[in-house]
Amino acid sequence: MIDQYLLRYFLAVAETGSFSRAAKRVSVTQPTLSSGIAKLERELGARLFDRDRGRTAGQGVALTPAGSRFLVRARRIAAEYEHALVELSEVTDPTLLRIGVLNTIPTPWIEAWLALHRALGSGETLEILDGTERDIADRLERGRIDMALTAVRPHHARFHPEVLARERYMMVLPPDHPLAGESEVEAEQLARDRMALRRHCEALPEINRFFVERGVRPRFVLKTTSDERVLAVVRSGAGVGMMPECFASGPEHFVPVRDFELVREIGLLHASEAHIAEALASPFVGLVRAHYNRG
Repeated sequence: MIDQYLLRYFLAVAETGSFSRAAKRVSVTQPTLSSGIAKLERELGARLFDRDRGRTAGQGVALTPAGSRFLVRARRIAAEYEHALVELSEVTDPTLLRIGVLNTIPTPWIEAWLALHRALGSGETLEILDGTERDIADRLERGRIDMALTAVRPHHARFHPEVLARERYMMVLPPDHPLAGESEVEAEQLARDRMALRRHCEALPEINRFFVERGVRPRFVLKTTSDERVLAVVRSGAGVGMMPECFASGPEHFVPVRDFELVREIGLLHASEAHIAEALASPFVGLVRAHYNRG
């Protein structure tokens, strides 16, 4: 049986690539951590880190093939352990649904779902985490939430994804913008416009690269993590923005950008297979599915 603290040491080294940084993360001295890793390697009968190859490459320590295989198991064990601690430390509520919601899901949608959920009187209790894609995935991995409504990526296969919608990223223009009535716009046509930048946008690197490759370097009128403020700036006529088409509900004009083909998949991710059955029985998740099915 492997002690939990040894798993913490191993994961810290694997994730930081350094014994010194790992020691700081788990709040122990480096000799204590090194001794723990050596003990773990003896118990497993395999070397987990190749110290020499990592130092030669200038990259700290590197995982051996055995270490890479063990990393997958160690993360699962750590997640289940954290989940067990939460279950034991809290009063168990069989009706509690802990769900993460991506912070770029429109706020009016969440408001509507909550109002409908309350009207159902189902007795289901909700605990909603609003967060970034990375934060939500991390909490799901650690068992801190049961499921998530978020962007679905290829590496999320372990979370048993259920895709609910595919959305384009579109240019958001003021109602009186000269290009507001067009069926699509070109990046070069927006070179003179000031941009409201969504700093929390999961597609920001791809959007920036797309415009730069076409010689367009936007001037910014706003940099924010609030979608509502971006829309307010656009409605005022002070600038334009780029957002998923799910936000197209007001007087602003959402226009596709020629040759920008990126879409995002929105769906449900589950902490484990056991939570899939819970999702099927959840009144709140039913409302979310119904909303996207109507779309």
